[in-house]
Amino acid sequence: MIAVLLSKAATPLIKIGIVFAIGAGLSLGATYFGYRIAEKITEIIVDRVKAAVLERDAHWKGQIAEANLKVALAQAAQANEAMRLNTELAAAQEDARQAQEDLKNANAALPGGDTGGLDAQRVQLLNRR
Repeated sequence: MIAVLLSKAATPLIKIGIVFAIGAGLSLGATYFGYRIAEKITEIIVDRVKAAVLERDAHWKGQIAEANLKVALAQAAQANEAMRLNTELAAAQEDARQAQEDLKNANAALPGGDTGGLDAQRVQLLNRR
């Protein structure tokens, strides 16, 4: 008799417990699936951010390569100009040296080189320079 009374009193509690257990199971399942969905969304966002970063890096690497090419071309042009100017300078120095040598030879060819003075012919040589 006591068992029957306890069984009748426990039946609603058991039913409530089963409802709570099912609710807890559904809550845990929903929480788990929500966590998995949030994880997938985070994964998608991370992948898109990485793709955007790689795309931006590629853009800037292209910009840097283009700028480096411009600098290299400018340096090559400056080197060519420096070589051209150096050649012109060497030619001008050789012309000046040759003119000095010609002046010395013309001075030595004048008569009276041992007099040690300036006569009219020697002054004309200096004015020619």
